[in-house]
Amino acid sequence: MCGIVGLVSVVPSRFAPGVDGKLVAMRDTLTHRGPDDAGLYLDIPDDIAGNGACGLAFRRLSILDLSTGHQPLSNEDGTVWVAFNGEIYNHLELRQELEAAGHRFATHTDTEVLVHGWEQWGDKLLPRLNGMFDLALWDGRTRTLLLARDRFGKKPLFVAGLDGGRTLVFGSELSAVLAHPGVERRLDPRGLESLLLFDYVASPHALIQDVATLEPGTAWRFEAAAPGGPQLTRLRWYEPSAPDADLANLNDGESLAELDRRIAKAVERRLMADVPLGIFLSGGIDSSLVAWYAARLRPAAELDTFAIGFDDATFDESSHARTVARHLGTRHHERILSPLACLQLVPDLLGKLDQPLADASILPTWFLSKFAREQVTVALGGDGGDEWFLGYPTFYAHHVGRLWDHLGMRPLQPAFEAMARHLPVSRGNLSLDFQIKRFLGGLRYDGGMRHVAWIGGLEPRQHARVLHPDLQARLSQPTRGVFPWTSEDLQTEISQTWHEWRALGRDDMDGLAALYARYYLGDGVLQKVDRASMLHSLEVRAPLLDPDVVQLARALPTRAKLRGRTTKIALRRLAEQKLPADIVRRPKKGFGVPLASWLRGPLKAWMTDQLTGETVRSSPHLNAQGIAAVVDEHVRGKADHRKVLWALLCFVAWQERVRAS
Repeated sequence: MCGIVGLVSVVPSRFAPGVDGKLVAMRDTLTHRGPDDAGLYLDIPDDIAGNGACGLAFRRLSILDLSTGHQPLSNEDGTVWVAFNGEIYNHLELRQELEAAGHRFATHTDTEVLVHGWEQWGDKLLPRLNGMFDLALWDGRTRTLLLARDRFGKKPLFVAGLDGGRTLVFGSELSAVLAHPGVERRLDPRGLESLLLFDYVASPHALIQDVATLEPGTAWRFEAAAPGGPQLTRLRWYEPSAPDADLANLNDGESLAELDRRIAKAVERRLMADVPLGIFLSGGIDSSLVAWYAARLRPAAELDTFAIGFDDATFDESSHARTVARHLGTRHHERILSPLACLQLVPDLLGKLDQPLADASILPTWFLSKFAREQVTVALGGDGGDEWFLGYPTFYAHHVGRLWDHLGMRPLQPAFEAMARHLPVSRGNLSLDFQIKRFLGGLRYDGGMRHVAWIGGLEPRQHARVLHPDLQARLSQPTRGVFPWTSEDLQTEISQTWHEWRALGRDDMDGLAALYARYYLGDGVLQKVDRASMLHSLEVRAPLLDPDVVQLARALPTRAKLRGRTTKIALRRLAEQKLPADIVRRPKKGFGVPLASWLRGPLKAWMTDQLTGETVRSSPHLNAQGIAAVVDEHVRGKADHRKVLWALLCFVAWQERVRAS
């Protein structure tokens, strides 16, 4: 796991003397992602305006082929170069195929299959890759740069467009892109709107104007020497397809056996490493299954598992992780987090986030990553099971919502919401009053937006409370940026994606699984894990997101994943064969923190200072009066505003760090 940065341009001044120093400065903002090695490559021809020039730089976290994995890496004659962040789990199979076609390899690293694979297959290389990655590949023969991000968005890639799109500056983190002096730090109001709506900035948006994030499963091609000037095109190289008919026709026993085989193979692929490796173990079904397979592929007594617990019993899952570890016989490591330790981290961590991410579970994820890094360099986790196997309670809520619509209950909704406001505000994790109010609020919307309202941040109808009127006016005006594929209407974007993927499936659940994977997983959950882990130079892998596992999950009928309020049925049936019964039967509990209580108690003074002080009062983006009212309602226990308050705290900390105007 590593970090990449680069620059491609047909503007000669962008490659004036000193360009190497600029690239090195960008690169070294990513030292935490790659502390073990660094590299730089420049291709600067005499005729930059006609042929374009490219620079690639790289920071390495050594995982495979520790002695010969230096990057940027080239093909035999030095005409194709790549800077690659990630892992290709099927690189041995690809290497064998490429060697049979006549390609000669100089290293044992997975990275080298990219340059030879590009020579052999061009863009068609990308669907062949089983892995997680962001990459920048420069073909000096055709003067073409390819930027690509993996299927599900495990690794981020940010791109700034300068000189009207004739220059691209890119990097694995927004901070690295902003380190280039040519990138202006002007806030993109769509990015802030996205943060409030989703709890994260959804790709292709970013918080800086004329900066975009590659969407999961996309690639950008910059052809510097194209007739008439440079051409930038976007390729969607992966998107969920219609369920595989052959897999869908398997009977229950056959599909369970196939799922068993595919998860076993996915875990085996992700155990490859030349450094110590362990397992994140929450005690839930997903991570416990991953640990079970790993313990069958390696001696369990030599396998390290890691868990974090809390003093607050409503948030603590450490006893369940301990039960699984004893059942498997792993070498288990556990720490209980005190509220004081979490609270001391909050201001510092929010200031370190590359781009605001309003998921408070990044706090325990940060601690878990730090804890695991003391023993290992690679960890396996259970991400992906909830999205593709229908594990969230909102999937069941979708059926209830459809019944609500069918019975014509919408006219009564204001009355139900009024009654819900009189429910006492609880401080528990996903308390009943919080769920009821969320559910009713989401019923105001249709399709995919209903789910955004259920699991996201601030509903669109409430944005006026916290956004400055001038920024709201900017949001209502169409603007054209450098990248034409960044939408001007987030709700329309969600709706279009929902209808597109719903049409590919057999029922609503097929479409919802893809929608959750595209947004909540790709731009939310996986980015949380990436940022928290890479701040500690730890690589985290997700076997349940293996393409073969996802393909089978897509093919399973809804009844094999969701029945009534019972979720992830196929995974549960598999777990019944392998794990203790109380682990299989227990209800899902998120990896959360008691945020609502903290913001009324030990974090109250800090929150009030941050959100009612001069920074917010003078902000051209925020509505200081409205935010003060939200703070007051939460502190007095009149409402649970934990999500919007946390999002605002994340944004203010980020703005102070980057000073975006």
